[in-house]
Amino acid sequence: MNTDSVATSMDASLPKQINSSRTWLLARASEAMFAQVIRRTVRFIFLFLAARKLGPASFGIYALLLAMLETLSLMTGEGLADYVARELSKAPGLAKELYKRVTLLRCLLALPLAPIAIMLLGFLKYPNEILRDAAWLFLILIARGPLASSQGLFRAAHRMSLMIWIEVMQGCALLGLGYYFFFAGGANLHSVIAAEVGAAFMGALAALILAPQFWQNTSAIHVSWRTVWKATATFNIFPLITNIYDRVDVIILSVIAGNAAAGLYALPYRALATLQIIPFGLMAAILPVLASRSSSKDDKQICWRLATILCVLSMFAALTLTLLAKPLVLLVLGDNYADSIPILRLLVWASIPMFINYGLNTFLLARNRERAFLWTSSICAVANVALNLILIPRFSYYAAAGVTIVTELLLLLQNLVIIRRTFDFIALPRRLLATALILLLLMGAALTGGAYAPPVIVAATACFAFAFYLYLDGSLKTIIDAVMPGT
Repeated sequence: MNTDSVATSMDASLPKQINSSRTWLLARASEAMFAQVIRRTVRFIFLFLAARKLGPASFGIYALLLAMLETLSLMTGEGLADYVARELSKAPGLAKELYKRVTLLRCLLALPLAPIAIMLLGFLKYPNEILRDAAWLFLILIARGPLASSQGLFRAAHRMSLMIWIEVMQGCALLGLGYYFFFAGGANLHSVIAAEVGAAFMGALAALILAPQFWQNTSAIHVSWRTVWKATATFNIFPLITNIYDRVDVIILSVIAGNAAAGLYALPYRALATLQIIPFGLMAAILPVLASRSSSKDDKQICWRLATILCVLSMFAALTLTLLAKPLVLLVLGDNYADSIPILRLLVWASIPMFINYGLNTFLLARNRERAFLWTSSICAVANVALNLILIPRFSYYAAAGVTIVTELLLLLQNLVIIRRTFDFIALPRRLLATALILLLLMGAALTGGAYAPPVIVAATACFAFAFYLYLDGSLKTIIDAVMPGT
């Protein structure tokens, strides 16, 4: 999608100098988005290869360790990349001192937190072999120190292209090492972790080589440890809470329902996470445009357009993956993951409220309402953990998928209430109920017709019928006008 045209269609009245600045910002945002696309696509491919080679049980252990790694990464200061970017944008002379402080801090935090996580696995009666695998995987926490600091440095210097090159380097290393271990050295959990660690440290080495070129030839400006410690708390609370309800289901599944259940659930959930590239890319480009404008009477129209575009895109994704789940899972993963088919069909429906939440969160962030995220994410985290603990013992991975949908709906409800109270309008797409009803009718007809025609033909027909309805409804015109204004 042409995000520059999206922004232009939203605000054609801006002065030329603002439009020029906006184009520059969108170019930088597009580079940042492309880096994420590379990262998530590579990881998606690697995880599919690992899942197919390891099998559900071993892959479930791998998914558990990855979930713990991401949680530890946030606890050690993953959010400090934003802090580095903000501070160096205001004072580039801090680059060398701040880079070293933040990188060292993350390493220091990893030293006690990683052993604590390993002891927790031991308390849960995981065998010593898995504890050793966890110790090797958690070495990635050391590599992420310079990686995160460099990302903040590159963003402050407006050199997002360097982020792309680092992601390309890490991706090539991950897939290259993965291919060697999977097809030449024999695939097992040890080899998967070796590929992960090797790729992470290669990326860290590249970051350490590239970072010094942005250090100015001035005497180092002192940055107090107290300032950095304070920033660690401020910039990590919200993403840490979000990560809890985003990944805790895999951990609970592994502990309660077993590693195989976690493995069967992890791949469909990763597919859902990969779909987030779509709203992430759009919102990364649109955020600076919205932030450059003050609140106005056009906010209602802008928010409605965002919600409509993201809702329609998510409905197409849900329709397509539901109808193609069986052939995709069997083709890519094999018969061992047949139980992942209904999980994917259920879980993909969380993309609809998830996509809309991306748009509404972006709108609130542009209007300086980010403090609300702490409360909304906390409520979602409590609800998610509680429901998973109650339902997973009885319904296993189906409960985890259902709870994910409920959590996204809860977040959507909170966002709608906040926008209604603050800006006095309801930020839902128009004719949402009618569109949802048509989607469900098409879904039912397509699933019935699937017994008489190939899934690809059925999915293509259903998507065409849905697109035709959206054309008559006017929602499709909203997207077309956003992409190609004036057509």
